[in-house]
Amino acid sequence: MIRLIRSELLKLRTTNMWWIFLICSLAFTGLALLINTAQAHSELQTPDYLNDPPPVGMSDENKAEFLAQQQADRDRVAQARTAAGLVKYAANIYTSGQFFGLLMVMLLAILLITNEFYHQTATATFLATPKRTRVIVAKLITAAMMALVFWFIATVIDVLVGVIFFANEGFGNSLGSWDAQQAILLNLLVYALWAIFGIGIGVLLRSQIGATITAATLYTIGTYAALAALALIREFLIKKDWVMEAAVYIPPLASEHVVGVLAGQLGGVDLPARWVGVVILVGYAAVLGTIGTLITRKRDIA
Repeated sequence: MIRLIRSELLKLRTTNMWWIFLICSLAFTGLALLINTAQAHSELQTPDYLNDPPPVGMSDENKAEFLAQQQADRDRVAQARTAAGLVKYAANIYTSGQFFGLLMVMLLAILLITNEFYHQTATATFLATPKRTRVIVAKLITAAMMALVFWFIATVIDVLVGVIFFANEGFGNSLGSWDAQQAILLNLLVYALWAIFGIGIGVLLRSQIGATITAATLYTIGTYAALAALALIREFLIKKDWVMEAAVYIPPLASEHVVGVLAGQLGGVDLPARWVGVVILVGYAAVLGTIGTLITRKRDIA
């Protein structure tokens, strides 16, 4: 198995795609950091108008509304500055770039398996190792190791920028909080699971172009199309909160729920515990990994 993993790592290193995907992942991480820190800054800092008196000549009714809005905004800022509020922003910043980072990991894992068919090396690979399950397991481990590298580089950048950001804002960085640590560690698990997804998809769709385009389309457009469909169903058909809560069953959104950032995107919907997202992702990974292994064992490779 060690020799097989070394062989897979060699195949990965001798292609140009891994560092192209890594550069793309870093670019998306930087963009996500910019957005997340800007959002946190706007919600943590006190707007200047909160200290302003009502404008001269304002009617009593409008003055009351003005003062009520000022108080509501003060309460919002105070809530954001609580320990729980700071941890929420910290978890979001420390996992910045997850959405597109997972996409890059999945696509690279797909190439790890489809390259065998594209370059017609699958026959030689399975002749050298007749037990095909061992080859698939080696590819799964290699993909998970590659995902670890992507997660580690992105997390180091996120944490460094996050610590500097919170220091400049005058708040603690929440790194000592278990909730923030849990978000970072669970993010590693999510990266590894999406690498497994990629291997499973690559086995199911042996065409390199077909697999990458299908996976990327479903991951990006499909995710938000499904989310929009849930919102329409909630608005016009089934006006129950559980409709939007079902978003956690969509794999990319389950990944965001695992690190604790999905609820904010859904407008504070009461979602199940994080472990539910973990179970959902593990279930998807187990199904894809098992199906991929069984298909590879039975399919003609020549």
